[in-house]
Amino acid sequence: MDKIKIGIMGAGRGIDIANNLLLLDCDIVALCEINKERAEEGLKRLGKNVPVFEDFDEFLKQKPDAVVLANYFHEHTPYAIKCFEKGIHVLSETMPAVTMAECVAICRASEKSGAIYMLAENYAYFAVTSKLTEIYQS
Repeated sequence: MDKIKIGIMGAGRGIDIANNLLLLDCDIVALCEINKERAEEGLKRLGKNVPVFEDFDEFLKQKPDAVVLANYFHEHTPYAIKCFEKGIHVLSETMPAVTMAECVAICRASEKSGAIYMLAENYAYFAVTSKLTEIYQS
């Protein structure tokens, strides 16, 4: 079976996810990041040299099977929809939208394309969230 080709949008937390995907024998094929210093630091943390793009459309020309959106949450909707229009699967590493209408647009685009959308919201696992839950339950 061929390796799954992954594109990473956002060199901050996206690199942490990319490193986990490498453990699953995925292939990171491109990084999209507008901050050059963050991109350089991300590549160091990744330990792998992949092409870096500032333009999302150019980034998608690398033909990833899936894209991890680890940019600002309020920007996920248009990027997710662009991916779905190309049949690319999407993982949002945080809440993906500001409005319910944006959430509906993501769902509709995913359903239309047949590509999978996954929400990887992780704030429930932060130490502060666990502590607040513990305080509330006590």
